[in-house]
Amino acid sequence: MTVRQIALSAAAILQADDIAAILSGEADGENAQASEITDGDALTLIKCVNLAAAEAAGDFPVLSVVKAESRNGVIPLAAIGDVSAVREVSAGGRAVHFTFDGRGVKTSFDGTFEVTFAPQYKDAGADDGVAVGAGADKEMLAYLAARNFCLVTGRTDEASVWDQRYNAEAENKRIRRRAVMPRRAWLA
Repeated sequence: MTVRQIALSAAAILQADDIAAILSGEADGENAQASEITDGDALTLIKCVNLAAAEAAGDFPVLSVVKAESRNGVIPLAAIGDVSAVREVSAGGRAVHFTFDGRGVKTSFDGTFEVTFAPQYKDAGADDGVAVGAGADKEMLAYLAARNFCLVTGRTDEASVWDQRYNAEAENKRIRRRAVMPRRAWLA
């Protein structure tokens, strides 16, 4: 899913046909990919989509894994990349104790580690893809983008509706993700 697709969904639920026409390229009769977006409302909606994706990345993170060396008990941030949160550090398939601060990931011994982390979200262009973790989808991001757009434009009552819709969807996804039970095994 791209930023433009999410923005079009948000424009549809906000009933902003003029913004949808600009995003789809129908306003000028041009191809959407060939024209640059200059309308203020459309640019605001694209920014709101990026804000929504950043917020969703906090709720449903994209996890990355890198191998990195620890020297003097520290894996420097430069060896990992732009990190939002470190989820796990393991050595030889076993989890190890770690701390994470501005200097890097501190471990109790030196060696090669696998670091599982959530990268920081970077704003995407209109035709760039949006990476969100398992459970998040285009509709959820459209709700968040609509909420953000309503907040920016001063429609706070409508913003609360879209915030409630997002929270309900997010909670539903969290419950479904953890509510899977194994099949019953009959004892002999």
